[in-house]
Amino acid sequence: MSLKRRKFLYSSGAVFISIFVRPFNLLSSSLRDKSLYLSSGADLKNKYFFSALNYTGKEKFRVQLPTRGHGSARRPNTNEVAVFSRSPGRYILVIDMSNGEKLTQIKSIEGRHFYGHGVFSPNGQMLYVTENEYDSGKGLIGIYDTKDNYRLVDTISAHGIGPHAIELLSDGKTLVVANGGILTHPDTGRVKLNLSELDSSLTYIEVPSGKLLFQKRLDEKLKLMSIRHLAVGPGGNISLAMQYQGPRNHLLPLVGIQQGSGPIQLLTAPEKIAYKMRNYCGSISFNAKGNLIGVSSPRGGIITFWSFPEKRFYSYLDVLDGCGIAAEDNTDNFLITNGLGKILNYSPQREQADYHFLSKETQWDNHLLLAGNLIN
Repeated sequence: MSLKRRKFLYSSGAVFISIFVRPFNLLSSSLRDKSLYLSSGADLKNKYFFSALNYTGKEKFRVQLPTRGHGSARRPNTNEVAVFSRSPGRYILVIDMSNGEKLTQIKSIEGRHFYGHGVFSPNGQMLYVTENEYDSGKGLIGIYDTKDNYRLVDTISAHGIGPHAIELLSDGKTLVVANGGILTHPDTGRVKLNLSELDSSLTYIEVPSGKLLFQKRLDEKLKLMSIRHLAVGPGGNISLAMQYQGPRNHLLPLVGIQQGSGPIQLLTAPEKIAYKMRNYCGSISFNAKGNLIGVSSPRGGIITFWSFPEKRFYSYLDVLDGCGIAAEDNTDNFLITNGLGKILNYSPQREQADYHFLSKETQWDNHLLLAGNLIN
C-alpha cells in the first residue's frame, strides 16, 4: 500500500450511485466510544507508529515503532495487543491498550523473519505467527507462550511458501493460513523470487500437532494469483482477498469465498470495477452479521462490497489510498482508513457515510483491527 497523501473521494453502487456525506448514528456515541480500533501508520517524516482510536478517530495513544508496522491481534481477556512488523519483519511489539505502554518485544530468531500477521489462542496463552525460514524458503508458524514472556516454544510447518494472513476457527484448534506462495529473502527485501513457480494455497492446520487437515488451491490458469488475506465469518465461513502477479491488463477475480471443506469459489465484479481494483486487494473484513464482505484495493482507490449469501458483487466506494477496513461492532457498518489520515464510517446498505479527519500528518497503513472494549 502506498502511504502517499491523496484526495479522499466517495461514490457507491454498481450503477454509479452518487452519495452524499452526512453524519449518522445507529448506536449512541457512549456505546461506540467504548470500542477501540487499532492501526499502524506513518507521519510525513516516515516515522512509524501504532495507534488506538475510537470510531470518530479520537486517539487514545500513539506509540512509536522501530520500523513499519502491519497487522495486529488482541490477546483474549486482556488489554494486550501484539503489533507485527511488515514483512520481512524482525519484531513483534506487545502493547498495553489501556495506556500505550510497551510490555515486551519479540525478535525473530536467526534465519527467520515475520510476515506481518498472527493470532492468539482462545485462552490467550499461545500466539501463532506466520514466518519465513528464508534460506530454505519454508513457510512456518511460530508458537509463542504468552505466560513465559512470549518465548518461542514450538514451530510447525505452514505447509506452503510465504504464509501471510492467519486466523483461528472457533473450535480453537484449527488454523486457517493464506499461503501467498511468493518466495522472498531479507537480502533482497520484498523482491519476488519465484514467480515462475508461485504456489499459493488456503491451508487448514491442526494445532498444536501441526497436522495438515486439507489445502485448497486455485485452477492452474490462476497460477500467478497470490492468496494474501482472509477473514473468518460466522460458521467458519472464509473470505479471501488476492493479488495477481501477472500482466496488468489481465482481468481476473480477486475475491473468493470458501466454506467447510469445499472448494474456493471466485466472485466477479463488473468489468469497470474489476479494472479499478488494479489486480490488488489489501485488506478484507466481514461485517458484524457476516452477510457482507468489504475488500480494499488501495492501488485502485476503491473499496468493494460483496454479498456472502448471494455470492456476488454488491457495491463499491471510491476511497483513494484506502486500505484499512474493519467491521463496526453491533451495526452493519465498516470503518475504513486511508493514507491521508482520514477515517470513514460507511453503511453499504444505506449508502451513508460519516468521515473524520485525524491529522494532515497521519498516514494510515494497511490494516485496521476492531479490538473491542478495554478490561477494567
